[in-house]
Amino acid sequence: MINPDQKGRRYALTCAGMLLLLYSPPAWSASEEAKNRIPTHTIEGRDYVSIQDLAAPLSAHIETVPLKDKVILNRPKDRDLVFTILSSVYLVGQVQFRAPDPARIVNGNLYVSSDVAEKLGFVTNPYANGNAIPSVPSSTPAIMHSREPPTELELQERWAIDRIVIDAGHGGKDPGAVGPGGTREKDVTLSIAKRLGAMLQRQGIEVVYTRTADTFITNERTRIARESKADLFVSLHCNAGKRRAAGGIEVYFLSEAKTDAAAKAAERENAAFELENESGENDKSEHDLRGMLVGILTNHYLKESEDLAANIRSAMTKRFENMDDRGVKQANFYVMRGTMGAMPSVLVEMGFISNPIEEKRLKTASFQKSMANAIFEGIRSFKKIHEKQLPNKK
Repeated sequence: MINPDQKGRRYALTCAGMLLLLYSPPAWSASEEAKNRIPTHTIEGRDYVSIQDLAAPLSAHIETVPLKDKVILNRPKDRDLVFTILSSVYLVGQVQFRAPDPARIVNGNLYVSSDVAEKLGFVTNPYANGNAIPSVPSSTPAIMHSREPPTELELQERWAIDRIVIDAGHGGKDPGAVGPGGTREKDVTLSIAKRLGAMLQRQGIEVVYTRTADTFITNERTRIARESKADLFVSLHCNAGKRRAAGGIEVYFLSEAKTDAAAKAAERENAAFELENESGENDKSEHDLRGMLVGILTNHYLKESEDLAANIRSAMTKRFENMDDRGVKQANFYVMRGTMGAMPSVLVEMGFISNPIEEKRLKTASFQKSMANAIFEGIRSFKKIHEKQLPNKK
């Protein structure tokens, strides 16, 4: 027969056991623990993980986009991850993050900051004798933990638009399109770029120029944007057509062209890219990426780029009612390819320099000031909407 004291002790032990089961973390089996280990590598004193090792526990398929310097971890049942070589910005689905160190290729393999593994829910213990690449690194165990809500600082880094790249199209030995009166596209784009940049700077926005003088730029425009960790990329151009009567303003975002006119516009601007790369030397990162698996193109900033283009186009058409509104279009521009997956980007055609009437406008200081102001208003409108995700923003 069990006395009351024994019953009480058994009841207490039973309750304690249930509480232990409820609040104790699940024990990993040997196979589960092995599955969630990620080797940590040391590159120039910084902690990295290889893209192959990261893909395995995520059940992800590796896809590469050589022309965009991008590697994608495609997860059929979860959000894809997009990394850009030499950029610390990466995407998880539609959400942008910044790692402490940029993604880089070493010995033909892509490595990303170990901080990425932590953001994905892994914890990597510090290692005692990690070896620097190309030596074989030591492996360290990693376990899953519940994700914490993003901090205010993380939200600020993710959503705030505080650094913008302004790209003045063409330059130096590349004059761009030339009007019937001799006006050169490269001069117009540079003048408006400087005016636009000054307006943004007065609003506390950091501006990065791809060029500030009449200089020829090799194929570094989008690399400048990525390495500067910019939030937007805006490329300025003047249109041209075979018919002198053709005119108007339009804004492009990167995608496959839907019309013959858009395809021809991209073809004309892309000819400048070929001139910039006329040395025939292959970009190292592109060459390395071609040695990896080549997959389909996915564009994680398509919606944001389209929205930015729409806001700029709206501001331009309101200010220039006497110019044809050619709308927002999509086309495959080389100059924007390298920014996709890192930031929203657009290409603005500010009028037809081949049209004698519009050429006269484009070369005047008053028109250039008005055009810069219109583009500025479009960017400011997009910024206001985009930053609503920040704390204390309405």
